[in-house]
Amino acid sequence: MVDNYESYLKNLPVIPEVATRIMRITEDKLDISFKELEDIIKVDPGLTVKILRIANSALYARQREIKSLQMAITLLGFKNIKSLVMLVTASNVFTRYKKTAFYQSFWKHSILSAFLAKHIALRCNKKEQSEEVFLGALLHCIGRVAFFNSDQEKYQSVAAEAESSGVELEKLEKEAYGMDHKELGGSILKGWNFPDLYVDIARENETENITSVHKALVIIVSAATLIVDVHILKNYRPARKELLGSLFKHTALKESDLDYYKHDVMGDLKKDPMFQECQALFGITG
Repeated sequence: MVDNYESYLKNLPVIPEVATRIMRITEDKLDISFKELEDIIKVDPGLTVKILRIANSALYARQREIKSLQMAITLLGFKNIKSLVMLVTASNVFTRYKKTAFYQSFWKHSILSAFLAKHIALRCNKKEQSEEVFLGALLHCIGRVAFFNSDQEKYQSVAAEAESSGVELEKLEKEAYGMDHKELGGSILKGWNFPDLYVDIARENETENITSVHKALVIIVSAATLIVDVHILKNYRPARKELLGSLFKHTALKESDLDYYKHDVMGDLKKDPMFQECQALFGITG
């Protein structure tokens, strides 16, 4: 763990206990009952209301309106509820700088990455892990938020230099802070007691030498974030395109899938009620 990560952690909003309790429930500890899950969530009325609103979006709505938290949990299952809790929590706690260009760009990238990671997981026959990679992609750059919150002007300068010079952002972050956002993000998630999967995704996303026991899922998130950067947001750098090509070979994706992500996925996402809800939650305007 990065030794001085706590100095940056204090500049992040406090994650509500409801969210941290749910995030700590891992796949091998799913003996928690739906009633217990309901009891954890319902102590936060605002969270409950937003979960029900999203659950009733066209993506999730079944034959009837979802009128209660108990009904939502029963119909959607633990993993979907976990994703909704984290989405709503993140949108609630990271509001201080919501209108800044940094936050708009950050959450646009993170939300797109989350939806693509989930889609890639499904294409790679990893349906059971699709919600995990969704959340992993949503949180993969949380270290950047910590840097930004600690000193907006300094971090914007570092990011601008990376953009104009072509030097990798991580290299410039290490020069400015003694660590990069991946190291910091992993330490923050570990400090929040999030499961190791999310820590590993934050630390090893977009690297070739992945050591995590969750390597396959880290690769899926990496492919998603690189596709978003290179082909959707057009943050083009030759090295990133080469890395995408290298990681792509380790997935079950085909060239036709990549063509879809390059040209058609945005049109489909814009019609997706869940995607629209996420953009609205985070105030994404572009």
